[in-house]
Amino acid sequence: MPESPARRVGRIARVGARYGFGFVFRSRLLPGRRREEPGRVGTRLRLSLEELGPTFAELGRFISFRRDLIPPDIAAELGRARVLAKPIGFAEARAYIERELGNTLERLFIEFEEIPVRIGPFTQSHRAVLPGRRPALVVVIRTGVRRDLLAMRPVADLTRRRLGDQLPLDPSEIVAEFIAHATHRRDMFFAAQISRRLGELEDFRLLVPDVYRDYSTGRCITFETPADSAPLEEEHYLKVSETLVRLALTEGVFLADPAEERFVLDFPAGGLWLADPTETFGLDSERLRGVAEILAAVRRGDVDGVVRALPLAGSFVPHDDSDLRRELREALGVLGGPLWREHSLEEVRDRGLEAIRRGGARLHVEVAQLADFLVEAEKLGGEGQTRIATAAEAAEALISRYRNPAYVASRLARRVVQPDALADYPRQVHALLEELKDGEVEVRFRHAGLDELISKVDILANRLVFALLIAALIIGSSMLGIFTEGGLKFFGVSVFGLIGFVFAAILGLLLLIGIIRSGRL
Repeated sequence: MPESPARRVGRIARVGARYGFGFVFRSRLLPGRRREEPGRVGTRLRLSLEELGPTFAELGRFISFRRDLIPPDIAAELGRARVLAKPIGFAEARAYIERELGNTLERLFIEFEEIPVRIGPFTQSHRAVLPGRRPALVVVIRTGVRRDLLAMRPVADLTRRRLGDQLPLDPSEIVAEFIAHATHRRDMFFAAQISRRLGELEDFRLLVPDVYRDYSTGRCITFETPADSAPLEEEHYLKVSETLVRLALTEGVFLADPAEERFVLDFPAGGLWLADPTETFGLDSERLRGVAEILAAVRRGDVDGVVRALPLAGSFVPHDDSDLRRELREALGVLGGPLWREHSLEEVRDRGLEAIRRGGARLHVEVAQLADFLVEAEKLGGEGQTRIATAAEAAEALISRYRNPAYVASRLARRVVQPDALADYPRQVHALLEELKDGEVEVRFRHAGLDELISKVDILANRLVFALLIAALIIGSSMLGIFTEGGLKFFGVSVFGLIGFVFAAILGLLLLIGIIRSGRL
């Protein structure tokens, strides 16, 4: 019998205690090693997640995307979290498909392979043959994932209450984002939409299968597939890697799991197929425009432009962004220069996100996933292969599209013709006129830098007045010492005049020292 969510929570507590995280639950039965091996927190966390199963290992990989929030050593360790998922039994898969499609497997398919060709943490794929000898690929979502997702919530809430102030991220928030991430990856309707969108792209170099709608639901989808397929060679993966990088940066479309099993070679025709386009994400157009603005600022080395463009991509920038500007300036200085093509996309991602983390900013979760996908797509081409030049060309194409006057005009036209905007603008103008009539409008001007200028003028005026007083004291004491005939004399000079002259000289010397120390001599 499968575990219930409550039993799963208990198992999470036991596994966490075994790897030194029992202090979170504060139980005598679950002793933890809170202060032991502080340098191996990432390793112990990865091992505990891998022991809990593929869904939790995928949670670890999801957290590793957030290099803008967690230290790089922990992110690198969690990024290595891998668990070989066991396929769901054929009897269970058979019952699931028959329940989804409303018919028996024998009536639906002429042939159906019991052993899946790809097993992921959320889905698995089977080859089949439809009536008419049409080859197909059937993708179904895995069972048991929902139980794991339900068990994560109470553990995350407990961790937030006990350790919220000591963690670099909010456990409840990151688990909520992961649940949305997992739900999206299991949505077959969105997979069908992405498949149709990729098929309509003119410059996409991979063949995309059509969807057999009569054999598809929201939790089970059937794609066409080549009749005779073969695994890809090394040169094919180079082309796939380049294509995926271009797709992500020009269209905002990227795979959550770019496994090699998703790509096949049409043996007689020689075409490259994206045979399994499920678990695909599409970045919002406005957020993609923000990414284009960031890339444009990076290309010209404009740190201020990067900081201004981050909110357009849905990212958070602190009010005091001086640290962020300093870190970004240092990162751009390291990555730029004549040897910028020598860097890999992984180096660019690591340095860029580390600068954002040190500067106190925070990326949008989908933008962080996009950055991680670019690295995975680069690795798909093989060791030693960099895609920085391909990414730069795709970035220029993306920037050109969003800077195109035709696009700007069409975007403005769409904003203007929106019924809500047309209905709301007259109301806003009327409200403004009413406030003007009633005298309720208050206008304030804020002059940036004016206070600093006034303080500098005050310092200058004070020094000038002080210098005039010293000069008057020197002149007066000199006249007193020269023209006074009576009174006490010292070497023929009036003592009062001499004292005044020495005092004025000391004050003048102190004024000179103050000006020199200010560096404004």
